Amino acid sequence: MSFETIYLSIEKEAAHEIVSQSVDGIQSKTVGGSIEYRDMGGMLLAVLSDAASKRSAKAKLRYQTSVLMPLLAHNRVKAREIRDSVAEYRFSK
Repeated sequence: MSFETIYLSIEKEAAHEIVSQSVDGIQSKTVGGSIEYRDMGGMLLAVLSDAASKRSAKAKLRYQTSVLMPLLAHNRVKAREIRDSVAEYRFSK
């Protein structure tokens, strides 16, 4: 699996609330200060965390962009739904 990263101008908790309200068919779990989003079968779709490295960005979203098998293509679609739900808050320099 491959992942891409976007930085957000809103806090991690606010982004999590948006994702939770906007994307159906996923589950979330807090792990080590980050929030993992998984499909109902447990496959990792995205990880939301605090942005420690980008100046002025408040959160970082790593989301799945490719899959190992065509059978898992639905996961890529769900990962894009997660990304799209917070896209308007994408941090730009």
